[in-house]
Parts: sequence; structure tokens; C-alpha cells
Amino acid sequence: MYIFEMEKLQAGDIILTAQTGFISKTVRLSTLSKFSHAILYVGGGSFIHSDIQGVHSNNIQRLLFEEKNHVEVRRIVDASYVANAIMFARSQIGISYSVQEAVRTKYPLYKGKKLNRQFCSRLVAQSFEYAGIKLVSNPDYCTPKELQKSPLVNMVAGCLRVAEDHEIEFSNSYSPLQRQTEVTNAILEAVRELTGQDIQSFDDLDQFVIKNPVYDQRITDIVKSSGYLIMFDYELTQNPWRYDGEIFLALNFESSYKRERAQLELESAVNQVKRYSHNYQMCQNIRGRFSLRYFEMKMELYKKLIIQMNKRIDAMRYVIANT
Repeated sequence: MYIFEMEKLQAGDIILTAQTGFISKTVRLSTLSKFSHAILYVGGGSFIHSDIQGVHSNNIQRLLFEEKNHVEVRRIVDASYVANAIMFARSQIGISYSVQEAVRTKYPLYKGKKLNRQFCSRLVAQSFEYAGIKLVSNPDYCTPKELQKSPLVNMVAGCLRVAEDHEIEFSNSYSPLQRQTEVTNAILEAVRELTGQDIQSFDDLDQFVIKNPVYDQRITDIVKSSGYLIMFDYELTQNPWRYDGEIFLALNFESSYKRERAQLELESAVNQVKRYSHNYQMCQNIRGRFSLRYFEMKMELYKKLIIQMNKRIDAMRYVIANT
């Protein structure tokens, strides 16, 4: 099995993949392409994509491939667009997947109404279009093949290596991010049922609460009862080594691997502190203008996450200094 060499990847890379399953084969045949799926790498070991569960994030180390030719990495020629593309992709988390919209890529002249849904290549193309660069002629209805052939991206070679046994074991273990996807989807479904509105993401939800404060308490209660606010507790239980340098150093791995992994974890934690701090500030500004419990709740969550990410930074710096 093959796994990504994370040091070879950069935030904003477009990852095109093919699998051996029926759906993948069907997509490849219908689009005359080697690839059936498109993923946006957002740095720090994380990626965002749209699949049957909707738009969500995951850990790049959970992706394994049977053959090297099942993967191709493409990098945008102008990195100045990457940050805003990633920001847009994050804003889409939670939006439902649409088979109907994906099928319409076979009809490039389609002029009907676009649904507020996502599929893999649309998400990637729209992210860069939002950032100001149009990778394909029609970002709303495009295929992985069109992203691959875009003149505005270059191929990046040598991004895969043979996976070690412990990496295969990790890839096949339960992911806390899977629980996050399930809880996010459950919250949005419950809110849609409550309001009768097509609320597809937390960005949609934020705007709805501002405009419809009568729903503030009920939506706050939905989020609280979902377990969303305590999901990070599971991460702490499952991966204590990320937050305690002594536990990390005691793991049975080579010192070189520990140092390499700690550097990647440090990069991820620093980026997350920046993102959580930005989100906290946004919620604080909104809370200052509108007396809404929903945003007060989100502020409390981001404050907790910032504290934990700073613990992770301290732990990783300790490991780097002692390996």
C-alpha cells in the first residue's frame, strides 16, 4: 500500500484519485478519465473534499492507495490564491453531496438552475474561482479530468511512498473526524427540519441566526445536545501524545520519525490556532452587535480549542527539542 509523503505536499494542492470500487470505475468511464475524485489539501496533514457524506475534512494519512498510478497531485502555478481558496472550502463544510449535479458535468452547455449542493470537482474549482482564479471553463460543472488538464496547474511528482505497518493500522482505525462529520450533518439536518430552510453549512446557519433571532435558543440547544461542543474531548482521549511531549517521546518509534511527525503536528497546530482565533474574533464581533446565545456558545468553544492547540504547540516543541 502507498501513502502520501506529507513533506512533498503544499497547502492548495489538488489531489486526483482513482479507486477500484464500482462508483469510481463508473465515473472514470463516463468522463474518459484516469481519475474519479478531486481533493483539496489544506495543509497540516488535512484535506477537504465532497463525497457521499457531503463536504468534510479528514487526515491525509488516512488515505491509502493500492497503486501509485491511482493518484496524481497538481499544484496551482500562483500560490497567492491558495489562502482564499482554502477559506472558501472550509466555508462549504456540511453542504450536501448531489449525484444529480455531478451527473450534469456530462452536459457542459447545461443552463438550468444550479442547486446549493456540492460534488468533488465543483468544490475544488469553486474554491479557486472564489479566490480569483478560474481553473476550468465552468467551475460549477467540471470533472476531475478538467482540473487535471488545466493550464494553470502543474503536476507534482514523487508524492507517494510505501506505507509502514503502523501507518496502515492508523489509516484503518476509527477517525474522530468521522464522528465530527456525522455530528455536523445531524445538526444541519435538525436545523433544516426546525426552520424549513435549506441551511447547508455553518456559514448558512450563522447568517440565519443573525436574521432570525427568534430561533437563537432552539438552535443553540440543538448544537449543545448533538455533542458537537465536546467532540474534542474524544480527540484528547484517543491521542494524548499530541498534547503531552513526554507521552509522545515514549512512543515506540525512531527518533527521526518522531521529530519529523512533531514538526508536521506543530505546523498543523499553529495554523489551527490562527484559524480558531480568527473565528473567535468574528463571533465576538457579532456577539457585540447582537445579543445571541448561539455566538456566545461558539466563542466558548473556540476559546477551549485555542487553549488545547497551544498545549499541542508546547508538546511538539518539547519533542523537537529532545529528539
